[in-house]
Amino acid sequence: MGRIRGFTLIELMVTLAVFAIVAGLAIPSFTQMIRDNRSVALADNLLSAANYARAQAVTVKGAVSLCASADGATCGADWTAGWIVFADGAATETATPPQVSEVLRHWEAPGSNASIEVQQNSTDTNFIRFTGLGTLARTGNAAIAAKIEGCTGNSARNITINRGGVARATAAEC
Repeated sequence: MGRIRGFTLIELMVTLAVFAIVAGLAIPSFTQMIRDNRSVALADNLLSAANYARAQAVTVKGAVSLCASADGATCGADWTAGWIVFADGAATETATPPQVSEVLRHWEAPGSNASIEVQQNSTDTNFIRFTGLGTLARTGNAAIAAKIEGCTGNSARNITINRGGVARATAAEC
């Protein structure tokens, strides 16, 4: 009859202790990696919203805007509550506030710890309007700074939209 081989209690305890140490070192860096990826994804969502708004403005040959929206139907002031792209029924390209005619797409709130700052012509704004030609309707470039609080390295993003309506994202320090 052969001998049955297995782990002794001491070998099992040492193995579990080593596993606990390795897991204790890996989990914080994994959490940080998730936070950094959420920061990049937040900016990607805002960039895609700006590109979608511009494309829709060209498609319908009329004003389409992107604005902060908590309820998905009206414009608000807090970009971290979500945002919408909508057909803008404002009387002129420079009129404020925008007039929500038809919501084309809605983005939910990005979650806790999000930081979004939107400016146009160096002034805080709650909306960005594109003309039927795909250009920015109001004067000056638009700038969006987006990040998740606590991100590290270059995980934050700055999005610039020039007068021609072209949006581009660049990495920024958190």
